Amino acid sequence: MSKRTYGIWLFSALVLAWLFWTDPDKGDSTKDMLLNLISVGLAFTAAHLVRKFYLDYIKLQEHVEEAKKGNIGSGLVVLGTIIFTCVAALIFSTRAHAADVRTYVPVGAKQYCPMLMQEKDKLWPDHPDPAALCSLVEQESCISLTHPTCWNPKSRLKTSREEGAGFGQITRAYTADGRIRFDALQAAKQLEPSLNEWTWSNVYDRPDLQLRAVTAMNRDCFKRLSRIVTDPAEVLRMCDAAYNGGYEGMQQERRACGQRAGCNPQKWVANVANVCLKSKTKWKGYGASACDINRGHVDFVFNVRHDKYLPFVRST
Repeated sequence: MSKRTYGIWLFSALVLAWLFWTDPDKGDSTKDMLLNLISVGLAFTAAHLVRKFYLDYIKLQEHVEEAKKGNIGSGLVVLGTIIFTCVAALIFSTRAHAADVRTYVPVGAKQYCPMLMQEKDKLWPDHPDPAALCSLVEQESCISLTHPTCWNPKSRLKTSREEGAGFGQITRAYTADGRIRFDALQAAKQLEPSLNEWTWSNVYDRPDLQLRAVTAMNRDCFKRLSRIVTDPAEVLRMCDAAYNGGYEGMQQERRACGQRAGCNPQKWVANVANVCLKSKTKWKGYGASACDINRGHVDFVFNVRHDKYLPFVRST
């Protein structure tokens, strides 16, 4: 092995050691990065094999030599082959990077889902389905499972009309003239005295209080709705819809359901879920309507993201 090869391996080992040493997630982020690099390498290997299979008749090296001599036809062949290979690699890479939302646990969840379970134990020890709290945070904060804001207390959605903060996207909304129209942080503080020190100036710096607020808000809804809806599983789904779209809006939909033949306001699936009074016009930039987003929220929290968080519940 040449000195150059030794140097490359040594430099790579040092870089790898530095990445693990500085990893804030005890190696998990570095492992994810390495898996991504490996998947990219495998994607280009697969693309090369596909190119060899479908374009084997093209003597690429000969065309490269001809292109160097100024042969435009050979140059176009080389360019076309490169484009074919890159497109194939992109296809394979996209498939390789597509994390399965049902099974892949984001890096941040491994740190903060246990913290959320601790808050749940303090505020709501008899929660009937604690994994739903973790899947709710994922639904709120994860644009994708590998996005920097996923399970990140610094997650922020800011527009001219509203700001959503942290794990639960705690929201404050503004009127057209800049006055605060709605402040979920202040509302959460009224539900739980231990949130007293939480403010908009420290909202992104207190992951514990963010998770406490998520727990308190869902606990309050559960207590209110359990007085009139008997099945805890149905209550949780309705409260998830309320977390996303508002308690009063959810209650109006229950009331409308009760006025329809065959619709049971005690049940969410195939009953209240089918009576959506929210806007069905697609929002610009979202590609979905308020109704689609609200119903999709419940579906993803309980039917898609939920089960992978059960081990976190069992370990607490």
